[in-house]
Amino acid sequence: MSATSTPRRRPTFPGSLTDLHRFRKTTHGHNGSSRIVMVRKTDQRTFASLENGQDPKLETITRETIETFRGERTECKITTETKDIDEKCPHHLFEALTEKSSRKPSVKKKNPKMEFQNECLKAHNEYRKKHGVPPLKLNRDMCKVSQDWANNLIRKGILQHSNNQDYGENLFCVQSSNTNFMIDGKEAVDNWYEEIKCHKFGVEPNSLSSGHFTQVVWKDSRELGVAYAKSGGKILVVANYYPPGNIIGHFADNVLPPGGLHSNNNNNNHIELGHEFSQLSVSASKTVDKLTQNVTEGNFEEDFLESHNTYRRRHGVPPLKLDKKLCKYSEEWAKHLAQKNILEHRPGSNYGENIYCLYSSDPNFTVNGHTPVDTWYEEVSHHPFGKEPSNLKSGHFSQVIWKSSEYLGVGVAKNSQGSIYVVANYSPAGNFVGHYVENVPPVKPSFYGEAMSKHSRKPETTTSKTSPSGASVAASRTGTFNQFALDALKIHNEYRRKHGVPDLKLNEKICKFAQEWADTCARTSSLQHRTNCPYGENIFSVYSSDFSHTPTARDAIKEWYDEIKQHTFGVEKVNQQTLHFTQIVWKNTKEMGIGMAKNKKGQTYVVANYDPRGNYVGQFVENVPRPKP
Repeated sequence: MSATSTPRRRPTFPGSLTDLHRFRKTTHGHNGSSRIVMVRKTDQRTFASLENGQDPKLETITRETIETFRGERTECKITTETKDIDEKCPHHLFEALTEKSSRKPSVKKKNPKMEFQNECLKAHNEYRKKHGVPPLKLNRDMCKVSQDWANNLIRKGILQHSNNQDYGENLFCVQSSNTNFMIDGKEAVDNWYEEIKCHKFGVEPNSLSSGHFTQVVWKDSRELGVAYAKSGGKILVVANYYPPGNIIGHFADNVLPPGGLHSNNNNNNHIELGHEFSQLSVSASKTVDKLTQNVTEGNFEEDFLESHNTYRRRHGVPPLKLDKKLCKYSEEWAKHLAQKNILEHRPGSNYGENIYCLYSSDPNFTVNGHTPVDTWYEEVSHHPFGKEPSNLKSGHFSQVIWKSSEYLGVGVAKNSQGSIYVVANYSPAGNFVGHYVENVPPVKPSFYGEAMSKHSRKPETTTSKTSPSGASVAASRTGTFNQFALDALKIHNEYRRKHGVPDLKLNEKICKFAQEWADTCARTSSLQHRTNCPYGENIFSVYSSDFSHTPTARDAIKEWYDEIKQHTFGVEKVNQQTLHFTQIVWKNTKEMGIGMAKNKKGQTYVVANYDPRGNYVGQFVENVPRPKP
């Protein structure tokens, strides 16, 4: 190229690609080594402005690109963009926009656990409304307690109640092979409420088969805490309630039938009282007061308290204290029961309650402070130590020794029909579902040994003394007896009095004799009578997988006495099925001894010997009288 030649200029392009016809041929032609490629891209989108009644508008955006190449290299690339707005949007787009704009704005997803809690609360209150009781409120602190226990259970892979005495508690567990399985809060509540089929309204339940349902609708409960824990396809739900429900003696007042019918029904178990028995007429109250005079023997209140604390010591729980205000409270209800001549728990009470009724046609009949407590404690044979009971057969017993109870009140009243009513109240109340294991411990293994040592430090008189129940407790001139023997004597004489035969006395020599054979039975794990025994003899054995469990004297003696059901009075026929019973009440027997021994297999053996011996052929009619009416 010469110095005078004109430099080559790069061709310019018009501002709009639509003006391509203005280019010279050499500009948009190509000779094989260069080419011009035009790429046109059209993009449309719509937007709507519906404010102030405006119609949707259609916006069209058009993008055009021209790219030139020389060989394989891009020589020039130009893109332009134009926008067109159509004031009239096509009909199909208008309908789509209208449908979209009518949709509700998306809501941020809530916390799953909070949703579950709210669903559970709603389900509770729907059911509670059916029964006419106040709604529950969600308590976040209680929810945390529920969550901690749910986490604990799911981690251990078990289903059991906590020992939290502050709250009532319901548990629910469901499992699926689908690891993504989930339930809503209503499902657990529905499951609990279904137990309504097992509940009998207006009376105290005789089992806990409806316990989940009753806690759901328990009238006095006000707050709820609930949570769930999940592991794979297993879900565990824990609900806590405050104040707790399922208090024995308060079901009729707190578990209303659907519709909330309570004060207007005809069920005698629902008694609406005004100002502490305002319904008792003055005349009726005076009649009860008059009949109550001389209805008890000894120092009834102190004996009643001591009987409680004797049993409580056996189970290693603190003693109760007598509260005068609580005694007055108990007496008021006892008078009410005597006036109505019915046996039922006080509705709406904040205390635990045991009630007892005894009838006699003898107008001078009295009751001592030990008899009601002994009767309640007999239910120990029905109690499943170490787990929650499945029924209420041991409810009186468990309240007697309930560990958390501290104060006791007692009242007595008698009516003109000859019935004596005893009411005991306990504070704090016992028998809370979910808290039995902690509050109802088994008998201390060392109790009888401690009792023996205790009594050995207190010499008996040379003749006899009178027990709290009025039984004659005789000792040899130098003899002493352990608590088990004393209890056994008292129970024997209670049964003998029913048949009008004289009381027995304890004999130290016979007690030692009986203890030796009890030790032999325990050591050999065999229950058999001693050969060539000079005394009458009753034997008893019981096994428990709870090696710490020790039966009471009443457990053995009642087992023997219950044979009365098979005995035929007034005939000289020997019935081998009733000989334990007949020996207990044999009229000519005067003294007895008893011993108990345990082995490491959980077996307990009791041996009782009697002098003179009973069960002589030809002497049954004379020595085994019928029980007094």
